[in-house]
Amino acid sequence: MASINLQTPTSRGRLTPQGKPYKVRLLPGVHLGYRRAQSGIGSWIVIASNGRGGQWTRAFGHADDGAQRADGAEVLTYEQAAIKARALARGDANAAADRPLTLLEALNAYESDLAGRGRNLHNATYVRSRLPVYLTNQALATVTSEDLRQWRDAMIKTGLKPASVNRIGKSAKAAFALAGKLDARVAANAQAWSVGFETLPNGAKSRDAVLPDAQVAAIVAEAYAVSDQLGLYVQAHAETGARTSQLTRCIVADFLAGEGKLMIPNSRKGRNGGRGGHTAVPLAVGLADRLREATVGRAQDEPLFLRRDGRPYDDDDHKAPFKALAARAGVKDASIYALRHSSIARMLLRGLPIRLVAELHNTSTPIIEAHYGRFVARHGDDMIRAALVDMSPARAPSSNVVALR
Repeated sequence: MASINLQTPTSRGRLTPQGKPYKVRLLPGVHLGYRRAQSGIGSWIVIASNGRGGQWTRAFGHADDGAQRADGAEVLTYEQAAIKARALARGDANAAADRPLTLLEALNAYESDLAGRGRNLHNATYVRSRLPVYLTNQALATVTSEDLRQWRDAMIKTGLKPASVNRIGKSAKAAFALAGKLDARVAANAQAWSVGFETLPNGAKSRDAVLPDAQVAAIVAEAYAVSDQLGLYVQAHAETGARTSQLTRCIVADFLAGEGKLMIPNSRKGRNGGRGGHTAVPLAVGLADRLREATVGRAQDEPLFLRRDGRPYDDDDHKAPFKALAARAGVKDASIYALRHSSIARMLLRGLPIRLVAELHNTSTPIIEAHYGRFVARHGDDMIRAALVDMSPARAPSSNVVALR
């Protein structure tokens, strides 16, 4: 078949008018179409893959045929039409209202959905911060598994750990799946992100950031040396093992002073946003006393943990201060999450049932078993030995034994 030339009014004028548009390839899965009309004035059309073996089309302007002069808006030259068609296929802001979402728009919509459901916005904002510029305006219905695999592998090359890359991929796939619920063209391309963000191996190793009790105590002491507020916040992490996202949602009313317990809001993690409610966690006497002092005269609906300047903590503003005080305590490259790991391991090693440890830390028994395997193994050995009864019969005295006079 002879190639089609749509670049000039003269070349387009040689084409026979027909119902089916002529087209030229601009990008993989994207064509610029031109429909020659009997009147001699043609129209420009974008033709793009819908991700399920079909195409979507959109007429978006007239060609500068005959006496029509291009104005860059309604009447377009070939070059102007090609730029517009690429923009429509990528999903730029000025594209058709019924076009598929771009990757960036899908992440923005996911953030709005998370906000509406009271979930952690970090699941969208962190992915968006890692989205390559060249993919921001790519239509989600036409993005390829190769595009997404290149994104995934590029993050590995920057030094990001497999577990972190897997978390980004999980959130990205959740955002894309949400877009797919609203647009069948996007849903038909689900294999692209399933393959492109295939889970990396070795991304769910058992937790290694478990600190001895002495190091945890040293970190808490360093926190109090900075301020009473930071000390209280870090001590609560260390003794309850709660996630930062849970403690930042605690209010004064969650501290049951008479019972020495903290009602910790359950995590919003999980397919349905968590189970809601609170988990009652008993506190050591020292932490309970400090919380009583910190809550005197305060309104019940105030955030429980406040910074020195009186503002509540958020999920991220503790990171740099914690890393610095951990280093002063002799622990390098530790995050505050190490306190949660240490709390879980401590309870396992002291013989608490795994189910109770999971309940107190708002997680599940399978997660405990998967991520704390070596502690679970020791936990099981200790419990088994404690339940064993020595049935060995008494031994007769050895003939080699000589009685002393």
